[in-house]
Amino acid sequence: MTSILTNNSAMAALQTLRAVASSLGETQQRVSTGLRVGTATDNAAYWSISTTMRSDNMALAAVSDALGLGAAKLDVAYVATDAIVGLLEAFKSRLATAHEEGVDRSKVQEELDQLKQQAASIVAGASFNGVNYLKGTEEASLLDLDALTSSVTSSFVRAAGGTVSVQRTSVDLKSTIMLNAGGGGILQKEVTGDYPDLQPLGIVSYFHEGHEDHTFSGPVTFSASDSITFDLVLDRSPVAAGNSYAITIDKALVDAALGTGDGIVHDASDVRKILQKAFDDVAAPADAYRGGDTSLTTYDVATLETTGNVGSSIYFENLSSTLAGGSVLGLDSSSAIDHDNMCTVGGTTFTKAFTMPKDLAISFDVQIAGGPLNTVVIDRDTVNNALGVTNARVETADEFADVVRYASAGLGLALSVSGSAISFFADQSVHPGYGNQAVDFVVSDFRTNKSWSLRFDLEEINITEQEFTIEEYLTGVEYMLQRSISSASGLGSLLSRVGMQLEFTESLIANIDKGIGRLVDADMNEESSRLKALQTQEQLAIQSLSIANSNAESIMQLFR
Repeated sequence: MTSILTNNSAMAALQTLRAVASSLGETQQRVSTGLRVGTATDNAAYWSISTTMRSDNMALAAVSDALGLGAAKLDVAYVATDAIVGLLEAFKSRLATAHEEGVDRSKVQEELDQLKQQAASIVAGASFNGVNYLKGTEEASLLDLDALTSSVTSSFVRAAGGTVSVQRTSVDLKSTIMLNAGGGGILQKEVTGDYPDLQPLGIVSYFHEGHEDHTFSGPVTFSASDSITFDLVLDRSPVAAGNSYAITIDKALVDAALGTGDGIVHDASDVRKILQKAFDDVAAPADAYRGGDTSLTTYDVATLETTGNVGSSIYFENLSSTLAGGSVLGLDSSSAIDHDNMCTVGGTTFTKAFTMPKDLAISFDVQIAGGPLNTVVIDRDTVNNALGVTNARVETADEFADVVRYASAGLGLALSVSGSAISFFADQSVHPGYGNQAVDFVVSDFRTNKSWSLRFDLEEINITEQEFTIEEYLTGVEYMLQRSISSASGLGSLLSRVGMQLEFTESLIANIDKGIGRLVDADMNEESSRLKALQTQEQLAIQSLSIANSNAESIMQLFR
């Protein structure tokens, strides 16, 4: 049907042309960008995924750069540590040379000094971008620090919940630092110069009554008006006053004891008889025959420990004599033996002040009266708590005794201090009794939780002054060498891991790119073919529109 009002053919041709133009524009966009999904309007889901993954890839690229930086820092540290290993091997060789007889140690020391300077130079130069894993700036010793770490970037992770994070790998600087400002590095001593000097405990064990020897040089003659008076004190101790007996020795007692009438005391054997008679007359539980009756010049007197006191001692006090020359039968003099209040005692000497290192523990064993064997442990916290300080510093023997008392509280252990001497014994308030009444008591020597510690820096080694023996220097350098080898091994392992992570990250970036392409990239072969087809359709649509319009013109001419 032909109409002068409506050109249906032209309208159909125009509609076709518009549809072809729209498809052609879309295809041209895909060809020019290479993307099938370029905006959210193309495919919202694919566009969201691809945009997120492109963002992740940018982060992974940054991580890859950071991994390269971390690898460079680790590589420098590893190379420097490996150089230190070689230097310590040379150092050990020189020390072995110095051990030979006839070697000029001053010349060897010159070589050692050069090696020490080279070690310091290597450590100072092991820096990349201002980071040095071999040189520490901590004011405290590394041994006093719980941890000291650095880190390198290792990966970028998107969790299942959509959260993202950058993962880092730690570097234990306590195992890599060679020289630290406050000490504790691999090439530095593990303990300070005031490390506790633990003297062995000398154990003295006595289980017998209190007694003492006296010397008598006779003869001595008592006249009827002569007498000796004194107070006999038995079993006095730090926890008991003891019993006192007033004794008088006169001519009558002497004659009765010796069975004579001349009042003459000839020798120590006579003195024993006289003293025993005097003790018995006042019911004093003492023995004048403890040492036997063999010597004519010395005699031994002792307590019988039957006073009821926990002490075990014998004292002659307030001596007074009317004899010629003031003789008191030798009671005012004694030989080498004077044993009062005997009990098991352990003694040590406090030689110098010290600061308890962080990782050191001192211990010893105590067993009292057949009870359980208890181990007393003293560490840095024990010192601080016992003395109310924060620096774990022990200055005097009294302070060390306070630390031991604190650590051994409740065990029945007591200590006494005299100057620098410290004595260990059973606490009499818990285990009363001296002499034969004393409890069995065992205390071991001090020991530490470290059988050996490095006590000098590499810089301090001097074989000419020889503060330490060459054997000790060799042992110390070998210790440094093994720690350096361990450090190099750790750095090498970490460097290898970072290298693998870097390779994986680069592979991951490439595969994410590939995955994004599968979602949004256009098939250029398909799109180019479609472009040619659409261009042809566009030409045909234009021709159709032209024909439709020309037909309308022919009809219009009929009305002219």
